[in-house]
Formats: sequence, structure tokens, C-alpha cells
Amino acid sequence: MTHYRFAVMSRPFSLPSALLYPGSVAAVAAGVAVNAGLESPYRLVPALLLTVLGVACVTAAVRDYSVDRLRLMTKRWWTLAFVTFLPYALVAAPESDAATALSDAVAGSPVPLALEAIAGAAVCCAVAVTVLYGFAVYGLHPGRPSPEERVLADGGDE
Repeated sequence: MTHYRFAVMSRPFSLPSALLYPGSVAAVAAGVAVNAGLESPYRLVPALLLTVLGVACVTAAVRDYSVDRLRLMTKRWWTLAFVTFLPYALVAAPESDAATALSDAVAGSPVPLALEAIAGAAVCCAVAVTVLYGFAVYGLHPGRPSPEERVLADGGDE
């Protein structure tokens, strides 16, 4: 009888952790959509809660990344934010006749709200990951020495 051994993955796949990142981004987008789409005076609290919860979960999902991976994620998020902002800007503030025709065609639909929610979520997540990257570069990152420990290790100003 032959026995096969399967290689154990270093990072196991788990459904909740796999859905945390996209679900968090969706929560941020929902928060932006609630704020932009509802005309109720009570929209601020649910929009803020959804946005804060989503951004907190995005930062929790990437907090253990290395500095190099955080730099890569920062570049990707800002690229995504730029790319998602272009169609929103085209619909929200058209400058040409063709853009005005497109904007008028989608004016009554939920397309402008969806574009605004996606672009807003991308910018919020890009800012959060950029702040994490900034902290990691400075030394406030799990696994790296604190700034004080680095100064003491260098010998200080003696």
C-alpha cells in the first residue's frame, strides 16, 4: 500500500480570512455610498461606522505584512485609487461634449453613486495602507525594533 504525503502550506486557507479583505473594502464602499446616496440627516452615523469598520479591517488584514510588501500594497492601492477615480471624474465633472453625453446618459441610474463609492473606498484604503507603510518605515512595525531600541543599539550621541 502506498502512502502519499501532502505538503503542508505555510499559510492555511480559511474562508473567513479570505473574505476579510474584500469584505472590508466592500464595507468602506458601502459607507461611502450611504454618505453620498442618502439624503437623510441620519446618514452620517451609519456611513461613518461602515467606513471606519471597513478601514479598520483592511488595516488588520495587512498589518503583519513586511515593509517591502506594504510598499508594494501602497503602490497598488494608489494605482487602483487613480484608476477608479478616472471614470468617476468623467461622469461627475465632464469637460467635453462626449463626456457630457455620457454623464447625461447615466444621470438617473445608480452608476455615478457606484463609481463614487468605489473611488472613495479605494482612496480611503490607500490612505490607510500608506499610513501603515509610513509607520513601518519609521520602525513602528511588528517584528522590527522600536526607534528607541535602534538609537540605543547605535550607541546614541556619545
